[in-house]
Amino acid sequence: MMTDPYAVLGLPADSDDETIRRRYLELVKQFSPERHPEQFALIRAAYEKLRDLDTRLRFRLFEAGRQETIDGILDTLSRRSSRRRISLQILVQSVQKT
Repeated sequence: MMTDPYAVLGLPADSDDETIRRRYLELVKQFSPERHPEQFALIRAAYEKLRDLDTRLRFRLFEAGRQETIDGILDTLSRRSSRRRISLQILVQSVQKT
């Protein structure tokens, strides 16, 4: 299991889409793949886990190992996303994809 992607990016767990994207771009500039291939790979993997609402939801439900309820996760992510609400359909689709 990988390191906590929020810690890799240096962000709190309730960060929104834009904050995650901006931080990722800052780190990519700082740790170029040519000079820091291991660090870049870690940053890229962390960003892939958090890059949008659906991937964050999937990460928090199936990989984070946190003791969170689905309602709590949905509430947190829907408040911090550019989307207004997460539909049950998105949650079901996320579960079916794994």
